[in-house]
Amino acid sequence: DYYLEFEMNETAKRHLLNENGLLDGSEDFLRDANRINLSKELFYRDAIVLKQLQSGMVSLLSEKTERGLNFYFDGFPSLGLWAAKDADFICIEPWCGVSDSVRSNGNIVSKEGINCVKAGRSFRVVWSVECF
Repeated sequence: DYYLEFEMNETAKRHLLNENGLLDGSEDFLRDANRINLSKELFYRDAIVLKQLQSGMVSLLSEKTERGLNFYFDGFPSLGLWAAKDADFICIEPWCGVSDSVRSNGNIVSKEGINCVKAGRSFRVVWSVECF
């Protein structure tokens, strides 16, 4: 009865992790939709890695209660959703970087999502949770 609802309709691929935790391809996941129905089986192939979402907020909701949470992650280029196998929880993680790709050259400077901050400068992103 639980689901995630994005603030806007999204068209996004699920970036797939292989058995070594490396990004290895993608598949269509959301197509002009804002809802992901949650199930334990959804995470049997590891995390759901979503990149470049339009939404800056996702809600965890249930069809059985008016209680839930709003998770704000504006400014993060990726969102990771995961759960341990058959767990009764979900982890919602905003990410600036993602796992290496199987095509990675191993050079951290060219790693996807790396933010290079010059001396004397700063980099800041913020996430927050609102329970209701």
